[in-house]
Amino acid sequence: MTLSTSSGRFAGMFRDAYLRSLAEYRFFYDDIAEIGNPTEAEHVFYFVPGINGTPGQMRFLLPSLVRVFGPRCYLKALHLPEFSARRPVWEKYTLANVDRKLARLRADFEDLLARFPRVNVLCSSNGFYDFAAAAGGLCATLPPGRLHLLWGACAPDRFKPTPWEKVFFPLNGLHHDGQAWFAYPNHNLLQLCNPETSDSFDWREGDSRRTFVKADLESRFRCAGLHWCYTSPAQIGRCVRHVVAQIAGPLDIPAAALVAANDGYWQGRSHGEIERVILGYLPRCRIDFRPASHLWVVTPTFATALLERLRHEPAHRTAATRTADAFARPLSDSIPA
Repeated sequence: MTLSTSSGRFAGMFRDAYLRSLAEYRFFYDDIAEIGNPTEAEHVFYFVPGINGTPGQMRFLLPSLVRVFGPRCYLKALHLPEFSARRPVWEKYTLANVDRKLARLRADFEDLLARFPRVNVLCSSNGFYDFAAAAGGLCATLPPGRLHLLWGACAPDRFKPTPWEKVFFPLNGLHHDGQAWFAYPNHNLLQLCNPETSDSFDWREGDSRRTFVKADLESRFRCAGLHWCYTSPAQIGRCVRHVVAQIAGPLDIPAAALVAANDGYWQGRSHGEIERVILGYLPRCRIDFRPASHLWVVTPTFATALLERLRHEPAHRTAATRTADAFARPLSDSIPA
């Protein structure tokens, strides 16, 4: 990538640090797309990552999955080389790549349904919209009991512009195929501005304690003494709109959603507004708000509670009339700008 005169002052330094980081050790952020023995599995899960997510992130759920379902689980994740953890993010997010991803998702889902009597779909963040666009039509043809969906760290159905771009693009911004990308910093002190800028989280349940670090779970790189993450609100927003436009209607399937009560991506939205968006897509969804930010809502305590519901409460309420009304208008309009 050649930097232009419109690039940020230190764009080269940040870009090079980021590209070097793609080969660093990662504990979850990698391309491991299958776990377990499918021929001996008692429970089958299909993981759909969110924006710039990777298959390996599903390993973060393993302690909770094993605790709830035991060791005989088979996990498969949506994955293509175009979305590899080692590929720069600005190369991933093209409309052509997004269409390839949706095609792979549908093929994976059809294959799992052909091989197993029940498939549990685990959607992370924006990954739900990929699933709804690619497999929503298949869901309508399934008999009861064949599919259950869990949506963790629910995200909005559009990617909004951010004032952070005006701050950090002059520092480290660059262009790729005509789209502007910039990196924003992560530090726990920055949570005062936005909860999604945290760098780590101290989790505790009983005598169990862990410090989870975002650099192990998401795309982060070290530069100038801080961790940073590249984003492009315009290009990622374009890709999200492209996916959402392919969702034909609500999915009439049993579902449960885990929402961060302090989610920076929903800033300024009430719980009622968030619920209307989710129920517009999933009328039979049971929604739980938990006191956490976007990523840290899927730590073991909350993830285990969600999985317990999947195991012990498979039946969910029927669709409410108001959710059908919510889908009658464009869903992206259900959250005010």
